[in-house]
Amino acid sequence: MTAQPGASTRVQASPEKRFFIGMLVKDIELLPAILDLVDNSVDGARRLRSDGSYDGLEVKISINAACFEIRDNCGGIPLDVAREYAFRFGRPQTVKGTEGSVGQFGVGMKRALFKLGKNFTVDSRAENTHFRLSVDVEEWAQQTDPDWSFTLSHVDENYNPEGDQPRGTHIVVENLHDTVAEDFESSQTVGNLRYQLRLRHREALDRGMRIVLQEEAVTPFIPQLQQSDAVRPLFRQLTLNEDEKPVNVKIYAGVTHVGGPGDDDQAELFPRERDAGWYVFCNNRLLIAADRTTLTGWGNGLPVYHPQYRRFRGYVFIDSAYNELLPWNTTKTSVDQDSRVWRRISNEIKQAGSEVIQMLNKVKSERQNAELPEDRPIAQALTVAQAVQLRDISPSPRFSYPTPKPINAARNNMRKIQYSVDKRRYDAVAEALDTTLVAEVGRQTFDFFYRNQVGEDN
Repeated sequence: MTAQPGASTRVQASPEKRFFIGMLVKDIELLPAILDLVDNSVDGARRLRSDGSYDGLEVKISINAACFEIRDNCGGIPLDVAREYAFRFGRPQTVKGTEGSVGQFGVGMKRALFKLGKNFTVDSRAENTHFRLSVDVEEWAQQTDPDWSFTLSHVDENYNPEGDQPRGTHIVVENLHDTVAEDFESSQTVGNLRYQLRLRHREALDRGMRIVLQEEAVTPFIPQLQQSDAVRPLFRQLTLNEDEKPVNVKIYAGVTHVGGPGDDDQAELFPRERDAGWYVFCNNRLLIAADRTTLTGWGNGLPVYHPQYRRFRGYVFIDSAYNELLPWNTTKTSVDQDSRVWRRISNEIKQAGSEVIQMLNKVKSERQNAELPEDRPIAQALTVAQAVQLRDISPSPRFSYPTPKPINAARNNMRKIQYSVDKRRYDAVAEALDTTLVAEVGRQTFDFFYRNQVGEDN
């Protein structure tokens, strides 16, 4: 049926603000929302310092049940950017982001502010402009004006920085949502946020930026792998071209020393076992940490993760000036498994992982079948290998390590016995056997039992 003359063919499809806000924050958790705000500071530092050094730049975060606050001196938001882009929901096609930046989708800051609370103020001082925006989210959500906009409460288009006012952005969120306020009262939340900042903004910290949480500086996470003349981590580099746009990939795979008594499979004895797995970065922003799931091949072409693989560490760095090609999801908490770039990289990850896993399986075989240290060349090589930062590792197409020795048949038929006894009783037996050697006491007592209870060898 065709429309009648004069009848309207226009159908209302504009979103309802409350529904939009609810859906916008539904799929992001609290800590990733805060990390999105730090992303903006890091991108500001990237724009401000073309030489890559962030010395003197700082991000300070303070949280409590009444207020969230983040302040940086990373260049601020220019007034024209605030008016045309920064507070829009989604990045316009005409806006090109900073090369190598973390921000891509144009929703991170707004989503984070809505996630945290009901009132927020953004005060930003750029090179020659200054603005302040204060928003009552409940009041804004009730407005029916189809033109979704915010009103700046202060504008200075001829700003002249004076005194101790640095170029930077200061955000305060008050009237926090109840669950956010509860979480901010927990020391566990603070600890988890510090851990996430340390991991996910490793590169910014490494370049000299200070990130301060609750008045305490965050220490950087420094990836390391064991290396020596006999043990060489895998380090492959490749360039993927998507629509003639390059994506550069670096893959590191190897092992690290986890410590602990002995060399066994008791996972509870190895507190760093939680760090085992793959770490994936996009433009130096960590997406996934210590992954041991099918996402990186475990149980999907590779064995299911087991404590015997607790030494395993793998690092993937995916970088591109074309952010839309990077395989991150909108919350930057994982990868987009439908990305063609990720599908190609995941095959490389599985291959690299399999080489390290094969070595760890051989170490276990050495431990089970070899009695003497010289029969454990791989384990011995790992013992003396030193922890080396990734930047000091040279390209190597394969993970290399000593070749296992064939186990001597005679030795393979031997078994080692270890047990503890009361010292007083041991001393009495050693005196009766006229020996001070522990091993000799063990052999003679075993031989005595064998002769009297089993019978002489035929």
